[in-house]
Amino acid sequence: MEEVTFNTFKKRVTGHTGPTGRRKVRNSWGVYDYYKFYRKTKPKEAKYILTESQYFAIIRHVNKLLANELLTGMELQLPTRMGELQARKFETYVRFNKEGKMVTNRPIDWDRTLKLWYEDEKSYNNKLVLYREEKEIFRLKYSKAKAFYNNKSFYEFKFNKDLKLQLKTNIKEGMVDAPLLKVANLKKFYGR
Repeated sequence: MEEVTFNTFKKRVTGHTGPTGRRKVRNSWGVYDYYKFYRKTKPKEAKYILTESQYFAIIRHVNKLLANELLTGMELQLPTRMGELQARKFETYVRFNKEGKMVTNRPIDWDRTLKLWYEDEKSYNNKLVLYREEKEIFRLKYSKAKAFYNNKSFYEFKFNKDLKLQLKTNIKEGMVDAPLLKVANLKKFYGR
């Protein structure tokens, strides 16, 4: 029987064995959709008409400014009362529920867990996971508490992976701090 390498095992467990490439999000509007809307409703005066490259350059510049503010841990209040973008930190906890199962808010260390599963088949079958040893965890959140618009439940703000990784780097270097929320406030914070 052929020996399975760690990379092959990792791809099989994580489900990355299919074709690679970007998957298209079909139920959301993106920047290009807004550009098409802009083309249909563009201003009458020629000095306000933007080309596609100008439009995207402005969007990129504004997004970069927003990201830089978030990467310092500042709260961003969006214009026209659209809500706030916030970085928050929480204390980690480990406790047991009534059935004796462990409940924690610590993030899973997937690199160490996959190595354990590769080396020990019993832990893979039992789905034993290893958690990171951290005292605090940080989360980025779009807060609609002060927002003033209809159908709030349909709006969502997704932070991309690059922004999260850069924030993680800034946290480890001590460049970012955020207000600490106690565990009791988690349900109130997330609205659950």
